[in-house]
Amino acid sequence: MCRKLLLQQTSSVLETMGFKQDSSKDTFTYQYNVKYPSIFEGKNDHAHFVLYTPHGSVQLVVKFQESSGTTIEKLGYTVMDAARTEHTSYVVVCGGSELMKHNCAIRFLNDRKCIAPRLHALYANDLSEYLNHSCYL
Repeated sequence: MCRKLLLQQTSSVLETMGFKQDSSKDTFTYQYNVKYPSIFEGKNDHAHFVLYTPHGSVQLVVKFQESSGTTIEKLGYTVMDAARTEHTSYVVVCGGSELMKHNCAIRFLNDRKCIAPRLHALYANDLSEYLNHSCYL
């Protein structure tokens, strides 16, 4: 699998759940590749998806990494980003052998809820269950 396939899998899960890609911000719509101000002045970041649910909005980002290297550093930036989100929830879908190894990414991110309480990390195949059971739908 690659990052592009993980993004496709994520959008497929959303559409199976009844979400439609639309810029209206109506309930059960999502926007793709949403630009917002970065932590760094003068820069922008992109949310892969922003979901609009009956109980708030969910910023959803996809993290994929096959090789070792700067994995934890990238996840550290994600924690800082999640701490300042304007959305009800900040969900990270993790994929790639490096992030999935020993559940390191999931554990690292979910252990940082004291810094970013709206943060939750999971695998793509757990996304629909999380949204259904977290009072978003």
